[in-house]
Amino acid sequence: MTKILIIDDEPEHVELVKLRLKKEGFEVESSPTAAGGAEAVAKQAPDLILLDLLLPDLTPAETINVLRSVQGTSRIPIIAFTALDSFEIHRRKLGEELEGLVSKPYEAQKLMAEINKVLGKRPVCK
Repeated sequence: MTKILIIDDEPEHVELVKLRLKKEGFEVESSPTAAGGAEAVAKQAPDLILLDLLLPDLTPAETINVLRSVQGTSRIPIIAFTALDSFEIHRRKLGEELEGLVSKPYEAQKLMAEINKVLGKRPVCK
């Protein structure tokens, strides 16, 4: 089963996304902080990380660096799942570490399409 780690500090948002992803057949874990996300990655590497770039404990660049510093994470794709727009991501020079972007507020179809694209899967038809 494909495992997705959501790193986001908005609990209600995380629960809704978890429900949606579990319904699509994904195993889902979450963390509200960058540090907690790094710990989760170290315990069991996910297949994909959905990352809110605006977390309470670290800046976006620091968050990505902490995640990438965990051994074996250099190939785990990260999708920015954030209120930052693509211009701001580019301005902060974060794009090189990101495989995709889903802007908040998001559309469910866009989220699933981006996840499936990054994971190299065909979209699930329901």
